[in-house]
Amino acid sequence: MTKNKFPEILNRIFHIVFLVSFGLIFLCVILFGYHDDKQNYSVKEQLFVILGFVILLAFFTAVYIIIQKYNGKPKILAKGNLTDRNIKLIIFSVTGIMFAIQLLIGYLLEMKPVTDLNYLNQCSLDFAQNGNFDFIQKNYQNGDVYLIRYPNNLAILFLLSFFYRTAYLILGYVPMYLPVLVNAAAINISVLLTVFTARKIYGNKKAIMVLILSFLFAPYYTYVSYYYTDSISIPFCIAAIYLFICAVKSDSRYKKYILLAISGSLIFLGYKLKGSLVLLLAVTIIFLYLKFKMKKTVCLILALAAGFGIVGSIYNIEFDNSKIITKEESDKCQYPYTHWIMMGLKGLGHYNQKDSQYTASYPDIESKQEANLKEINNRIKTFGFIGLSKHIVKKAVWTWEDGTYFISHHIEQPIRENFLHSFVLDKGENHLIFYIYSCGFQLFLMFMICLSILRGCIKPEINIQTFLKGIVFAAFVFFIIWETRSRYLYNFTPVFILLSIDGFEFLTERIKFLNNILKSKI
Repeated sequence: MTKNKFPEILNRIFHIVFLVSFGLIFLCVILFGYHDDKQNYSVKEQLFVILGFVILLAFFTAVYIIIQKYNGKPKILAKGNLTDRNIKLIIFSVTGIMFAIQLLIGYLLEMKPVTDLNYLNQCSLDFAQNGNFDFIQKNYQNGDVYLIRYPNNLAILFLLSFFYRTAYLILGYVPMYLPVLVNAAAINISVLLTVFTARKIYGNKKAIMVLILSFLFAPYYTYVSYYYTDSISIPFCIAAIYLFICAVKSDSRYKKYILLAISGSLIFLGYKLKGSLVLLLAVTIIFLYLKFKMKKTVCLILALAAGFGIVGSIYNIEFDNSKIITKEESDKCQYPYTHWIMMGLKGLGHYNQKDSQYTASYPDIESKQEANLKEINNRIKTFGFIGLSKHIVKKAVWTWEDGTYFISHHIEQPIRENFLHSFVLDKGENHLIFYIYSCGFQLFLMFMICLSILRGCIKPEINIQTFLKGIVFAAFVFFIIWETRSRYLYNFTPVFILLSIDGFEFLTERIKFLNNILKSKI
């Protein structure tokens, strides 16, 4: 219980602002999508995507209603028989099938690593053979400053290096399918955690719906071969959310503190893999403030911060002691955060080589930051209010419209070409089928999120769904400001699927309400 009306007022304002802004982007995606920096889709193709959305919406709504009302055979799904044991049997059976499909598709779509991933892959192989990171300093002496410039990729380097080194010591070589296997495991574990989170929030029947949505979500298969930070970080994201929800729902004070501390530590680890996951820390703190009285809020936030801070301190101390990268090298080569904000103010807001060269031309991090801030100011002035508003909308539409999560770009150098590439790759003759399904699914998720937000506007309760919506809103705002691509949303997809259930609840309530009105008139 909250001690005053302020959190409730703040919660209502949040829902209204979120609905107006996210709803606008949803409408713009329908009216003005779909496009990217390579091609624009025709009106006919756009209409096909919208048709795909309508069909998926109708299908999933029917499935949801059937699951909620079903009381017949098989008994395992009947009311009263959906026990914890039975639900776990269903979950592990389906995710087991899903894992087998992921491994197969991961093999068929296996690709030659490109750009950042190619560099990290080569560095991890070096560690596997030599057992040290001396190559970083050797590369630096030869003018290669990649890992010093982009320290955000160090965590995935350490993770891949660990698995590569383990395989090398056991087998004498590193199987190139190994990272695909690790990535498949990461995605599959995330699906499991998403379903168990749904059980914790909604109960067993709605968890089945989350399982179905996850099973039919194409990116959970197509991303298996692309073992980069977007997917490797996803289990840390949903695990931290799951433990946070368990903590909030627990009646034991000490269990709350322990779970919050573990959740905080997972947020830190996820943040090191994918910087945007630091948003979880901010959202959890705000939610705790809205949900509990001040004294309790302070204690809970301290537990969360302790987990984040302790693991963070250990990581930073060990990293500094390792001398892998010196402070002097970081000060000279590392990009300031303002670099990514600057890139976000150009074109569609994605990576730009000229902007990278611009920032790199300055001698140290202070001068880089000063130059970035100057350019940010120039770009905002050049846009003006109207121009900046249009840029933000266009950037947000480009980020949220793509239900493929930009996968075609990252697997365009296949090791073995096969029929799947005709669907997944942009140049494939069947690509439009894959694109219509994927983007139709994305539209469906966006629509269900909008319904969930609308439900919160009508009944602004401070509940777990508010917490989930806070995560989506934080990501929404962050990628309006930051450099962006659709794949940067990938590790938040479990939250999108979880919120769709809240959207279903609102939708079925409205359907039931309208049905009752029609019956009364008849």
